[in-house]
Amino acid sequence: MTAIDTSAIDARETSNYAKHTNSNPMQRMLIDRFHHKIVERIGMLAPGAFLDAGCGEGFVTNVLMSSFPGMSIGAFDFNPSSVKLAQDRNPPVDCRVASIYEIPWDVDSFDAVGCFEVLEHLHEPTRALQELARVSRGHLVLSVPHEPWFCLSNAARGKNLDIRPRGSDPDHRNFWTRAAFGRFVEQVADVEWLGGSLPWTICVAKVR
Repeated sequence: MTAIDTSAIDARETSNYAKHTNSNPMQRMLIDRFHHKIVERIGMLAPGAFLDAGCGEGFVTNVLMSSFPGMSIGAFDFNPSSVKLAQDRNPPVDCRVASIYEIPWDVDSFDAVGCFEVLEHLHEPTRALQELARVSRGHLVLSVPHEPWFCLSNAARGKNLDIRPRGSDPDHRNFWTRAAFGRFVEQVADVEWLGGSLPWTICVAKVR
């Protein structure tokens, strides 16, 4: 769930690490509910092989590994420090350092590809979407912030008030409503389910 960048940072200083280790009960409830929803949707697809694209420190990867012990999982992130933590947290998983624009697996390598809280960070989200579709022989399971509710919920609790749009995370570059994100995904896949877990949108789509 991390952005693509050219510089490595300490994994424990990433916003993704902070989000998943935050002890605030409301934050924990939202993240746990999000995890439950993506597990539910991936379970309905029953993939034999799954890729966690932009895996960060491996928190979601770990949820998937625990929920689907028979599933083969690959994962990658741009940040070597994050990938090391992801690999340490998930020893059976093939974790690699890579760019989302050049995913180091062959065409149709996975039954489903997930990309959670990454696309909103990217300068070239369509290019990344095409690459995600390239390595999937079945489905994409994608999530992004549900705008404008994501920004509004942050602003309501006084977070990121100096960022524009007000309440946005400072490194977000793309702001999709739920309907707009569905149209974005339709460039490469047929949307089968478009829903979410507040404040996130989740999309399940079949690659063409």
